[in-house]
Amino acid sequence: MNVLYLVGSVAGIALLVGLNIVLFGRVRARTDLAAVRARLALDVPGFRAGDEALSRDQAAALVENAADGSVYLARAEGDGLITRKISPGALKRLVRDGGTLALSLRDFTFPETQIFFGDPAPAKGWEARLKPLAPA
Repeated sequence: MNVLYLVGSVAGIALLVGLNIVLFGRVRARTDLAAVRARLALDVPGFRAGDEALSRDQAAALVENAADGSVYLARAEGDGLITRKISPGALKRLVRDGGTLALSLRDFTFPETQIFFGDPAPAKGWEARLKPLAPA
């Protein structure tokens, strides 16, 4: 009898989630460079924004800390931002495909991130900057 209650509960939850998606759609988290700069200023003492790039879908950004030349990856998740410093050894994988840069960190809590620049030029520039931090 307990199994029947469990199956009914799971089916009810699935129905509510499905109905929610049908009625309201799926909203992708977005950010802008001002929000990324503000978050990094809170997270990193002495942070000064340098070179920066926002993905076309506004889901991720790369920002240089002009104070020390380090690079930070920010990703919009839910109603907030997740930031990680890209330090030597932090990159597990770095792949550029045209105007898209795919980054995978050695941090299992930070999902693989694809930054869609649209234009190959900024993707090449950031790839060249991050390549020394990636494994050979």
